[in-house]
Amino acid sequence: MTGVLGLPLERARELLEREGVSVSVLETRSKKGVEGGTDARVIRQDMQDERHAVLVYAVFRTEPNEANA
Repeated sequence: MTGVLGLPLERARELLEREGVSVSVLETRSKKGVEGGTDARVIRQDMQDERHAVLVYAVFRTEPNEANA
């Protein structure tokens, strides 16, 4: 199975489904969350069996905000 850690969530899902793997997704986040985050990236990939994977993702802010510009 293809490793998809760090990839955008939708791209990771596409790759695995193309290989015939069904995909479930779970989001994880800090208590505060990421305000203005738009980039969902895979941070964990677990195989439940040969044909089912669980992808855990987090949303990141990859564009600087005004305070960091």
